[in-house]
Amino acid sequence: MRLKFKLLIALPVVFIAACAGPGASTPPGFGRLQVPALVRIAPKDYPGFMDDSEPFPLARATANSVDYFSKLPLKTVEFGNDRYSSEGIAKSLSDFREFLLSGPSASLVKKYVTEKFNVYESTGYDDRGGVLFTGYYCPEIEASLHPDKEFKYPLYKKPGDLVLVDLGDFDEDLNGTLVGRVKDGTLVPYYSRREIREGALDGKGLEIAWCRDPLDIFFLQVQGSGVLRFPDGSRKHVNYAGENGREYRSIGAILMKKCLAEGGKMSLEWLKDYLHSHPGEMNSILDKNKSYVFFTLSGDGPFGCLDEPVTGGRSIAVDNEIFPPGALAFVDTREPDFKVYDKPSVWSPFRRFVMAQDEGGAIKGPGRVDIYFGYGRKAAEEAGFMKRGGRLYFLAPKNAILSPR
Repeated sequence: MRLKFKLLIALPVVFIAACAGPGASTPPGFGRLQVPALVRIAPKDYPGFMDDSEPFPLARATANSVDYFSKLPLKTVEFGNDRYSSEGIAKSLSDFREFLLSGPSASLVKKYVTEKFNVYESTGYDDRGGVLFTGYYCPEIEASLHPDKEFKYPLYKKPGDLVLVDLGDFDEDLNGTLVGRVKDGTLVPYYSRREIREGALDGKGLEIAWCRDPLDIFFLQVQGSGVLRFPDGSRKHVNYAGENGREYRSIGAILMKKCLAEGGKMSLEWLKDYLHSHPGEMNSILDKNKSYVFFTLSGDGPFGCLDEPVTGGRSIAVDNEIFPPGALAFVDTREPDFKVYDKPSVWSPFRRFVMAQDEGGAIKGPGRVDIYFGYGRKAAEEAGFMKRGGRLYFLAPKNAILSPR
């Protein structure tokens, strides 16, 4: 399947939510820019390109983008006002991967990309290059393949009656997708979170697993993928399969006033603790987020919007309507460093090459990027606190340019 993460960015001050739509048979949108989000810059304005992490995860992420571009039916890819050959991009990234596997020093990597790539900077949220970086991760939760008194909250696969309507099929001037179901010959909105919780999908054989905590399901849906850990110790990936098309609303924003009133500091853990300690409020609060995500079990994952796995610290989610999916990018920001348990004591530089391999519904415009931090507690902590400004650059191979737009 093509996973497009539904992302949660749990921030110390506020939760920002990103949601993603279902996969499609065509690649994410190209060529729909009205004003370029990427501007080609001169070599004198290039960032330092000194990568602060190991090259081998980047090589793995690059291989996934090579696979994507190699299968791309489109012949050209746009970077700002310029067009590039998708075949040439695939070849260039393949060469870059081989170079990375040779174990080059950071200075050699800098020299390589400076010589072989054109560089484009995002115009950012303020048209001056400012970009807000947040984070997401892959959660692991306890589950069972069979319901019992302990595991009684279901994870559902995508229902067969869920209908996707591409508005462009009806009018070329229309963009977007409607999600619904057919009732008495009319397309109506699909069931909301509350309706599903109250049994709208009961008896349809859609359950793929059961969990012990409804909050685990909620945050799994927000992240869009995860790992299920079964009582026998086995694990399976659970990946995004679709959603109900309803509006996403951040419950962190809903609980902000309560958090401040209690003298707390907004975080993912605070939110979970509050809902567990106020079970009478849980359903009414969660139901305010009408969006609901469906899953599929898999032996591999998690996957991004390219139908390829994402790599911790090397994959990012961006707006695929304005940035080229699969492309090589460079980010310059800072990340939380947890020298002290439960809160970042310092913010360390996060300057590295990444691949644009995912997207999110709240990750819109040239000023938003979500960084995938991977698995485990550390990844959850980093993603939960990640909220930092920075700069975003995209790199396109010089030898693959076709012509200005």
